[in-house]
Amino acid sequence: MRHLLLLTACALAACSPQPANQANDTIVDQVDTGTAPGPVTNEAPLTPPAPGTPGGLDNDTSPVSERPFTPDSAQGAAQVVQTYYALIEQGKYRQAFALWDDGGRASGMGAEAFAASFAKYSEYHANIGAPGDIDAGAGQRYVTVPVQVYGRLRDGNRAFNMRGTITLHRTEVDGATAEQRLWRIRSADIKPRPGEAGPTPAPGDPGVVDNRSTARYRCMDGSRLTANFDPDNRRVTVIRGGRTLATLAQQRVASGIAYASRGYELRAKGDEMTFTAPGLPPTPCTAIR
Repeated sequence: MRHLLLLTACALAACSPQPANQANDTIVDQVDTGTAPGPVTNEAPLTPPAPGTPGGLDNDTSPVSERPFTPDSAQGAAQVVQTYYALIEQGKYRQAFALWDDGGRASGMGAEAFAASFAKYSEYHANIGAPGDIDAGAGQRYVTVPVQVYGRLRDGNRAFNMRGTITLHRTEVDGATAEQRLWRIRSADIKPRPGEAGPTPAPGDPGVVDNRSTARYRCMDGSRLTANFDPDNRRVTVIRGGRTLATLAQQRVASGIAYASRGYELRAKGDEMTFTAPGLPPTPCTAIR
């Protein structure tokens, strides 16, 4: 049976990070510009919502394969997420940044901006849920890991609680480098749920989404898209791998919804969506529930 991992980042000292760029590891203390979160002594200990309760992770007990743990398994991907949040809690932002795909660029930020984005927190912790099944396609592997992030803000020591998912990616084709074969963070969708407290996102905060409606899609080519709908301004922002592809304007259609701009187009009806990039045929996608 799959049991909820529920490993708080501070309890992960025994988890060794997967190999990152060795040069990054040697200069981490010199480059990190953020201030490592530390315990707040004048506040009661944080008690995040328990699994299966409002605000907590799902109490997942669905069966999974009995195969042994390996670095390329879904459990290996979850260990990368554990390591990532342990590094953030310790203020080792350069090493955490290196666990993002494409040499950190999938975070949508540079290393120094990534570190600075955590300066608003006085405490920062995470609980990690059981990983989902691996999605495979065209030599690419994807897995989603549920996460609960909680802590306190430096501004007034306000507590926050957010939930969401981390999507990891690895390549498995002939000629792939050792780095490409490792699980790396491709995207993050972490946000407060209705009625829950969360930090006010600043531009570029990695993984924090603050918008009226978000839909996530799994596409036939193995990619995943996040669509952030802004109905007040009649537009949608499409994100893939942590990067913004385009912001599209709403179009009038007889059925469903459609958005388009500069050769990009998103059309959807119910859970089915097609996304078109300039010069490419439409890619069928299905909403992830």
